[in-house]
Parts: sequence; structure tokens; C-alpha cells
Amino acid sequence: MAVFGHISNSLTEDVLEVLLDESDLSLLTIENQVTGVESVPDAAIRSSSAIWFETKTVRDAVGQDQLERHLKALDQDNSDEQRLVALTPDAEEPQEVRNIDDDRLVWANFSSLVDAIESLLDRDLGTTEDVVAIPTEREAFLLRELVRFIYDEDLVSGKEDRVLVVAARKAWPEYEDHTIYFCQPGRSFKPVEHMAFYTDGEIKPAVPRVVDRVDDVLLTEAGVEEHDGLSESQKEKLMGIVGPDMKRHGDRQQVIFLEDDVTLSEPIRNDKTASDSDRGVAFVQGHRYVSLSALRDDPSGTTDLEE
Repeated sequence: MAVFGHISNSLTEDVLEVLLDESDLSLLTIENQVTGVESVPDAAIRSSSAIWFETKTVRDAVGQDQLERHLKALDQDNSDEQRLVALTPDAEEPQEVRNIDDDRLVWANFSSLVDAIESLLDRDLGTTEDVVAIPTEREAFLLRELVRFIYDEDLVSGKEDRVLVVAARKAWPEYEDHTIYFCQPGRSFKPVEHMAFYTDGEIKPAVPRVVDRVDDVLLTEAGVEEHDGLSESQKEKLMGIVGPDMKRHGDRQQVIFLEDDVTLSEPIRNDKTASDSDRGVAFVQGHRYVSLSALRDDPSGTTDLEE
């Protein structure tokens, strides 16, 4: 709610339209901890439409009785349209929500919230219609920080089957040598259990498991030794790497510790081409996500992994 209170109503409306699967919302004010009603939801957005939120940050935590109390309290609101949004990290709609036969109750998860926000951030002023709101630089910063918070708190569903695929010209040999992935500090990723490496026009067969992630490590002997977020075993592992001959020596990096796990039967070649030429198009630019189950299904090429 703090972020939505500092971006334009148009952008907030666009996010809510995705969450509610409705259009023509009109917003005026955003409130945290609504007062003056018997059942207190976490937040409310008031206008001709009253949109209340009950937010859970733990899976399987929805209470049917609490939702029914909120709906009863919502009867006291004089708004033309009323909605109660149960926002949870669950991958599927909780049974407690399905048990309530009330059209005002809507379930959404943090994955759909992230998708809605990222669709706003992808808007291009030069290509979108004039009626579409474009985030300002400050609004985009706030929205990215919200997405990062959601990722860091592990509120996005699907972690078990999600694989982070990274562009890996440098990272692949580093993984082969050290079973570690280095990247710039502060870089945000969706929660995953596995990583994969794309280089030489293919996804490499090794799909290691993510063991831990430690941000902002100064890659010197002193920097490793003094970092509070590293365990003793992690410090010992890095100490064997960060000598003066290391190319990243002296850099600040995010460090993702990996362990060997899944091995594909063969590399997955990039079979995607540009529509106007035969020149290949990189499957990964920076990073992207694919399904672990899809990787294990022996895809003939990267186009079989497209979501």
C-alpha cells in the first residue's frame, strides 16, 4: 500500500484491473488498517468502489472465518462496488476462499501481482497508446523495489519448478571450476531451486541446485573474512578462489552457492531465429526462467521452452 500511495491512480488502477480481472475502476484514496468497522482488514482503497485487502505472507494461512467477518463488515460500506481481495503466496486458490459463495471475494497471489507490475514496467512511451499510463522514473523505482521485496520474502509461487537460466559466457567456466555463480550486488531474481547456464548457443546439461545466496561480498581475503552473511564453510570455499589472480578480485559481487543436482541428457540448442533473417537470436539476454519439468522432457530446442 505504501508504494501504491506514491504512484499515480492510473497505474494503481491498471494493477488492480489485472488482480480483479475487471476494468473501469476509479480510485481516490488508499488506507492502511481501516478503522470504524468491526472487522479490520489490512488495507482499503476507497472511491465509488471499495476494495479491501486481506494479505497473507505465509502459505496455507487463509482463515475462512476472518474473510466472512470482513465481508460482513463490508456491508457497512456505502460504495457502489465492493471487493475483498485475499492476497496470498499460495500457488492455487485456497479452499477457504472457494468455500465462500460471495461474488465480492477475489483471490490473487503475489505471482499475479508481480506479473501486473512487470507489465507496467515494460511499457514504452514511444510505442504504447496515449491513453496508457507510463511510470515515471521514480514510480518505476518504487515498483521495482516492491517486486524485489516480494522476491526476497519468497512470496512468489512456483519455486520448485522454476529454473533461473543465466547468460553464462563467464559464468559457465566459473561454475565448472567452483560451483558458484557471481553477479552484480543487488540483482533480484524470482525464488528458484535450480539454475542453468546459457552460452555457446545452448543451455548446458548441468542444472545445479541453489544452496544459498549472499549479497554484496567484497572479493578479497579481508572482504570474505569480515562478511557477516557468510558461513564458515562458505568463507573457506571463497578463500580458495579470491586470490590476486582471480579476474573478479576486488569486485563487490552477489554470490550464489550451488551444488550439482540435475544433469540433462544433452545440451538444449537454441533453435530460435529472427523473423526477418536466418541469424540466430539469443535465448537468454541477462536471465530468464524456464520450467524444470520442461527441461527434463528432452526438448528438441529452446523454442519448446517458451512460456
